[in-house]
Amino acid sequence: MTMTQNQCFLVVMIIAAARGYARGWHREIITTAITLASVLFLTIGGGDALASLIASGLGLFQGIFPKLTFGSPSVFAIDFLVLVGFVVLADIAGTRFGATPKVVVHRLSGMLAGAVTGLAVVYYISRQLLPSTTFNLTSPSAALATSWIIGLFGVGMMVLLVIALVRK
Repeated sequence: MTMTQNQCFLVVMIIAAARGYARGWHREIITTAITLASVLFLTIGGGDALASLIASGLGLFQGIFPKLTFGSPSVFAIDFLVLVGFVVLADIAGTRFGATPKVVVHRLSGMLAGAVTGLAVVYYISRQLLPSTTFNLTSPSAALATSWIIGLFGVGMMVLLVIALVRK
């Protein structure tokens, strides 16, 4: 089975919308703003600028230590680190400075903001970091699937039993 970019968009949009529903509008709009700003920064060439800035900064040390050699950092690594760093920063800022959802409308509005956040991140990853990449997924055999289902059911029942005993 091959997973295309459209299918990845749909999966990430559903996951991000569910996260936005859980967090609410006030928290998710802060996360969306910071994430969209970071994606815009990287799309207009911010990663290239940061890579050249780091390379020139490391070049300053060659005057002090002439035997040290520094290679220029890869733009892919800089882009990836900036994207991950700002998404984590956006999540922390949204949780810290956003209000908790009070009514269901706040949660439903958070779904929209969460979907926009997820789509922006997947857009940048699929268009800039990993263009024309597909994921190949293999399906398990029927015997493997039935044995895993039975095992997961047993583990789930044990967890529910432990929770029931602890609550008494």
